[in-house]
Amino acid sequence: MLGHLLRIIRVEGDSMVPALRDGDRLLAVRPGPWRRLRRGAIVVGRVPAVAGGDGSALFIKRVLALPGETARVPLDRMAAGRDVEQLGATIDGPDATWPVPAGHVFVKGDALDSADSVSWGAVPRGQLVGVVVARLPPS
Repeated sequence: MLGHLLRIIRVEGDSMVPALRDGDRLLAVRPGPWRRLRRGAIVVGRVPAVAGGDGSALFIKRVLALPGETARVPLDRMAAGRDVEQLGATIDGPDATWPVPAGHVFVKGDALDSADSVSWGAVPRGQLVGVVVARLPPS
């Protein structure tokens, strides 16, 4: 039963620097009534097929917007050279915005060059496998 609710995840890569570093170990709890999603939460999910995911690779990102909200990313917080309008965004002053459909969340890495919802689009909630609740000591 606990294996269905809790997961230990090892961070691979630098998309969440400075909050998380390559090699950090995290404890994640399956989303549900016991652990609701909220903006700012760090989540673990399956990399979407549009990003080359096959269902086995996982991502670790921060929730930027919830279903029915508008995701807002300041243009100066994105890697240079990203044509956000081509990625489905609307430019609203200094921000790029995306509507988040029902049943989806918009996730963003803390690093400027992170692969995330800016290029994938919003992620179905069913693709999320955990909400990070703790950083574990190194093993």
